[in-house]
Amino acid sequence: MFVSTRRVSILALAAVALSPLSAAPAGADPTDYGNLCIRAQTQTADLHPRKFEHEGGTLANVDYPDAAGFAASKPQLRPLTTTRYTTYEDSARTQPKQVRCKGKSADHIAVEYGARVTGEEGTCAEVNERTVREVTKELTNDERKALVYKPRDIVIDPDTIAATGQEWVAEFPTTTVDAGGVLHIPSKALYVPFDTPGIPEAFKGQHYCTLVAHAYLKRVMLGQVMS
Repeated sequence: MFVSTRRVSILALAAVALSPLSAAPAGADPTDYGNLCIRAQTQTADLHPRKFEHEGGTLANVDYPDAAGFAASKPQLRPLTTTRYTTYEDSARTQPKQVRCKGKSADHIAVEYGARVTGEEGTCAEVNERTVREVTKELTNDERKALVYKPRDIVIDPDTIAATGQEWVAEFPTTTVDAGGVLHIPSKALYVPFDTPGIPEAFKGQHYCTLVAHAYLKRVMLGQVMS
């Protein structure tokens, strides 16, 4: 099985302005960190970049091309490493649709790096909300005029909470449209605090998110695909 690994300095990436969505490098997401799962980890753990790096922290991600390998994967603390599985609209795997990210919980990161490096646990819905802002920022004037779903009218649904890993990896809608024609962006989360009693240590301190991909959201907003 082939997996690709990317390790990054959180401060260096936070300072980088990436290319617009239409011109993003292959394998990169148009986020401050170049990878949606790494950005999701920083958001859900409310990671404080300078304090984290001062404690020797670096961020990495491992991409899994197959669902089975991803299902068996676990995020790691040092380096702080997310795992990722992306589904695509097309068989050639050129149009990302949905991104599944496995990350660590804020309390587990704090145990490893110190209480100052994290804040309150965030939500996967907040990660999707920022994706909407990022996609909107990179729209051209012509694309803004052509929008079928305007950003202000999009509803970010609260996280759907999975109770088990098997439930979390099950099929889940990327976007939905309700009876009134309103676009909704759902997310599915699996959150297990580090201090959860009665479960094996390997399952503690996890925060997983199922998220919309930037490219797919842009196509939905432009009416290029039916949600």
